[in-house]
Amino acid sequence: MDSGDSGAVLYLIRGRSGTGKSTLLGAIRARLRARGVALTDHPAQAPRPSGADRAEDLTGRPRIALIVDDAHTLGPAEFDQLCAAAEAGEFPVVIGLRPRPHDPRLRGLTDLVARRGRVIDLRALGATEIAPFARELGMMVPRGLAQHIHRQTGGIHGGVVAALTAACATRLDAGVTAVDQAVTAWARTRLDDADPDLLDALVVAAIGAGLDTGELTEVLDIAPAAAQGLVDRARGSALVTDADLLLTPAVAPLRTLVGDRRFLTVARRLLHARLDAGLLRDHTALLLAESGVRDERLAGFLCAAAERAGDEAVRYYAAAAAAGADPEGLAVRWADAAARQGDGDTALRLAEPSLANPAIAPTDLAVAVRICAGVWTRRGLADRAAQLYTWLGPARVGADWAVAATVLYLSGDARGAQELSVNAGQWPPTEATSRAGSIAHALSDSIGLPGVPGSQRPGATQTGANAPGIGRGHNGIQYPTPSGAAGNGRGGTGYPTAPGALDRSRPAPNPATTGTPGRGAFNAVAERHGGTGAAVTAAPSTSTAAQANGFGTVSAPTGFTAEMRAVPPATLAGQRFANPAQARRGAAVSAASALIHAAHSGPAPADDGGDRFLPCSAVSIAVLLCLSMGDPRRAADALRGASRDPQSLVLGAWVAMLGGDEHGAATLMSEVRVAELDPRDRLLAHGVIVGLARRSGDHAALAMAWQQAYPLFDEVGADLLALLPIGELWLAGIRLRDEARMTALVTAADELLRQLGEPPVWSNAFHWYAIQAAIAQESPEALLPHAHRLKTAASAGDPQAAVLADAGRTWVLVLRGQVVRDRVEGAVARLAGLGLRWDAARLASEAALAAGDSATATALLKLARTVRAQSRPSESPVRAPEPAAPQARPEPVTDTVLSEREREVAELVLLGLTYREIGARLYISAKTVEHHVARMRRRIGAGSRSELLSMLRAMGHGSLLV
Repeated sequence: MDSGDSGAVLYLIRGRSGTGKSTLLGAIRARLRARGVALTDHPAQAPRPSGADRAEDLTGRPRIALIVDDAHTLGPAEFDQLCAAAEAGEFPVVIGLRPRPHDPRLRGLTDLVARRGRVIDLRALGATEIAPFARELGMMVPRGLAQHIHRQTGGIHGGVVAALTAACATRLDAGVTAVDQAVTAWARTRLDDADPDLLDALVVAAIGAGLDTGELTEVLDIAPAAAQGLVDRARGSALVTDADLLLTPAVAPLRTLVGDRRFLTVARRLLHARLDAGLLRDHTALLLAESGVRDERLAGFLCAAAERAGDEAVRYYAAAAAAGADPEGLAVRWADAAARQGDGDTALRLAEPSLANPAIAPTDLAVAVRICAGVWTRRGLADRAAQLYTWLGPARVGADWAVAATVLYLSGDARGAQELSVNAGQWPPTEATSRAGSIAHALSDSIGLPGVPGSQRPGATQTGANAPGIGRGHNGIQYPTPSGAAGNGRGGTGYPTAPGALDRSRPAPNPATTGTPGRGAFNAVAERHGGTGAAVTAAPSTSTAAQANGFGTVSAPTGFTAEMRAVPPATLAGQRFANPAQARRGAAVSAASALIHAAHSGPAPADDGGDRFLPCSAVSIAVLLCLSMGDPRRAADALRGASRDPQSLVLGAWVAMLGGDEHGAATLMSEVRVAELDPRDRLLAHGVIVGLARRSGDHAALAMAWQQAYPLFDEVGADLLALLPIGELWLAGIRLRDEARMTALVTAADELLRQLGEPPVWSNAFHWYAIQAAIAQESPEALLPHAHRLKTAASAGDPQAAVLADAGRTWVLVLRGQVVRDRVEGAVARLAGLGLRWDAARLASEAALAAGDSATATALLKLARTVRAQSRPSESPVRAPEPAAPQARPEPVTDTVLSEREREVAELVLLGLTYREIGARLYISAKTVEHHVARMRRRIGAGSRSELLSMLRAMGHGSLLV
């Protein structure tokens, strides 16, 4: 239009309502007026072809131009005149109209312009074009809000402008609400101009059925030609998308305009037409029910659709109930869908009334119990879930026997698990039952101790040697069952307190102190039992040192080698075992392998038949079992290939933390939204967070993590999968002098292990936490019961218990000032072999601080640093890119630059730690710390300690966790 070409131009601008046709025509009018061209928008006022009135001036430039908007609304006479002007080509003609493919007049005009001029189609904006469009208008919106605007408006320019204007006029956090309100108001103004027939067509589009001419003819009872015109008009409006769907913000205003009665009338006619033709689609049926249509056939259709709806099954069941289906008949299936989707509240609300329904089918009753038990177990209340299955009984549990046994094993009722498994052989080994059975068998093997009914494999017939009162080892050896070994007592209260397990009468240590606890209490107890090396247990021994503190005799290695040897890999499953302890260890190793196989071979958790709503997944039991039995490599194997769902991230953080890689654990936890987890997974997450804060030595971070965790303590109970987080939280509570909050959970965990007969693969790690708690509390009396249990398991041949018993005894001797280098090195090596590298490094550091000679202290500090270094993943060096051109900058003053070690010391000094405590953290001596501080003072020119602290803070130190 701006060119000097004297020839007439012909343009047809075509686009849906709201795409900017009128805006573009307005810009063209302004350009032509600036050039002195007269304008007209009436074809009758245009110069007649080859008439006396010239359309050009003497210079050949046009004297008049015809600009017509909304040409699709012209009457026959005016439309013919427009076509004549376009055909003549004597002056510029620009036409704007909406696309109407079924209108022959508009098709003819389009063909004419395509031959003689140019047709321009205006399309809606894409999702990625909203932000650039906003910048052209001088507005800025976040990417997420821009995508929301596109979803609400379909990219129609008019709606986008209204949404952008509202978003930029309000606060950022209220942008979505403002956009929704603005788009709804814009849609209402568009609907105000529509006639009743078009509104009826839009009702069909609102239900998501698409716009079909034949269907509109039947539903609206109109002629085919009229239906064809309505389809074109609806598609040319600003409110219908390319998929023939009405924009979501326009549905409510449309229903208000046409009224509920008319809206539902059209919807019912559409439903009947689709059902009669066999063309009803799942999504259309869903929208019909949600719009308020009640129909028996619709309800049945939705019930069938819900079975194949996957993650949307809950929505389909709710729609079926709204359409008239019996809610009680849907309750169990609806609850199962809600549970699989993670909505435990809805699942319980629907399933629990079914438990009291006397007319419910036995299979539906078993499913209802499984749903409720699964929800309670995932909420950390396995005890309540076990009560449900105990109430259900073996006669009614059916194919869910494995799920029931799993819940009872987790809650500590091994005898009840066996009773519910008596009919296991009656059910075929389908995919679902096989995987659930693998979990139950694995748990049975992991806790199958002599004297505990759990040693019998689930599903075996209890006759002869397998009858109650007789336990059977893995090698077929029978062991008599003590009376009362499988107690059924449980509950949130009423757990008996383990003797000496918690000593609340002793003052807790200063939480800000990270150094060595006092040794006087341990010496005093040793003296009460006959001197420094006297035995404190009744077990006979030939060595005074071996008797100390109830840990028993454990031979230590004769030196520390550069390669820290772990406990030999657990490969006993296929061997003949020399004693019951080896048989139990072999059974536990086999259980871990079976769980890992079940985790890797089954369908994905979200698939039908997956383990998303079993009480717990195979991978979670596998990881926590491997960590409890001191095999972190197998725990990492269990997670290999797992999806990065929140539970897997938390489990991976546990593997990293217990292996000494705190940075890796923190990285994984940074991706987890703890508040969105199920309560039991939340307990695991808080255990990692608190454990990382405790290991960092930052009292403020630990206090904050503790405050976020302890409200959960009143919501969950103890089960086998909660033992590790309970131990971590117990130690943190002692550090913060708030361990009373953990009393109920610790006591419940101790009683759980007693009920199961102290299975070593689950109890050893818990007793190790208890020993560290007793050391932190300076309470030898609380240490003795747990030390004795480790000693008993070690004497029976359990290798993990032997390592922990030796390490505990060595630690107590260190606290009493008895540091034997070879013994400490051996204990450290074996702890590191179990994956407890942080504990191993801490033992070495404590021993170095207590050593009497400098050579031993130096060697043990070096050992501590070596252990810690081996726990961290190797990092590939990163080369900084070379600058494109040298930049002039002042040379740094080297005297004010601290080394890496000095920066670490500076961070800890600003935390208020003493030289001895800093040395324990960094595995260097207190004297070395003092030298580092003195050097820092010289390098930065600090005249006093207070001036040093001020200058370090000014340099930016004191904000990092070392």
